[in-house]
Amino acid sequence: MLSVFTARIQNTQSDLLEHTELEFGRNMLKTAIIESNISSEEFAENDAVEETIRISSDLWMVKTENTEDEGWLFVDFHDDRFWIIYSMGNSNFFNIAIDEILRSEGGGLDRLWIPAGQVEEIGKMGEYEGIKISFGADDVFPEEFIEDNLEFTDLNIDGSGQSSRHLFEILKSTDEIDDFLALSRIQIRREVDGEFVRERVTNEGTFTTRGGSDASLHIATVERIKDQYSNLLETIEDNHIIGAKEQDHGGRSQGSPIVIRFSKPVPDVEEFLSYVVNARDPFRLWGHTRQIGHESYKVDGVDAHNGDKIAIEMSSEWIRLYLYEGACGNTALRIFTNIQQYYDPAAELVIADA
Repeated sequence: MLSVFTARIQNTQSDLLEHTELEFGRNMLKTAIIESNISSEEFAENDAVEETIRISSDLWMVKTENTEDEGWLFVDFHDDRFWIIYSMGNSNFFNIAIDEILRSEGGGLDRLWIPAGQVEEIGKMGEYEGIKISFGADDVFPEEFIEDNLEFTDLNIDGSGQSSRHLFEILKSTDEIDDFLALSRIQIRREVDGEFVRERVTNEGTFTTRGGSDASLHIATVERIKDQYSNLLETIEDNHIIGAKEQDHGGRSQGSPIVIRFSKPVPDVEEFLSYVVNARDPFRLWGHTRQIGHESYKVDGVDAHNGDKIAIEMSSEWIRLYLYEGACGNTALRIFTNIQQYYDPAAELVIADA
């Protein structure tokens, strides 16, 4: 597999340098990290999986077909919690394949939800070659709500080249738009021990390898980003799952809510929640909302993605998320990252360090 991937990224690099486009039929290597709560054997029953070839216990080839094409994916199960999927098919085929795998009924799988600050940290792994800033309130909220509550309907900036970092720093220092900079994708060139790789990484944990000299460095880059995300998720689950700890003389409560702080007050909390807690993408939350104070509300709900119980308390200035025993911390990151992407890019996630 490594030799095949290395040949592909070397040929991609050559094509882009010489012709600024790929030779017909030659696609860039695509990769996605997905979060799993099921076994590989359960994955074999996924509606999107048509056939499997088991190269080893933790590396399969999986055939899938969609409206774009049919083809094979390499699926790496070496980490039980975070699987890595590779493809040399075209981008549309790969994106649809990942979506269908994740949407399979009872699938127990989710994409990564990397907060904007974590995307910026990825940029420190190499030299900037591009950025994408995406804010799209109209994907979640209706026009009337946006007109009454937000300054922008959408804001998209897509820059590439060696000055990308400088562009991003200028934008961050501009007070008028600083609060609307939701960094959703970054391109870097990473060099280690004489080898290099050029990566485009999104906040959904997908990678497009735009060239390089050795696939091992691509795999190492994917593993490093996966480990950073895993550490963040473990911090959430170790400190913020609400439950009880048994002691000699009874039990003691443990865990505390995760807090999301808004950069500006939300004018109408009830209306805001009506667009977030509706079982639809991208939040995928469902539940009953009731008023518990003058300007505060509570949602007794479930994560429509995995069925986990969740409670939400919200005022105009903050959201508290209560995850219960057995819940997945990825739910909290999905909520936070989508708030950044569609409502308040300057919102802050408050979690315990230990």
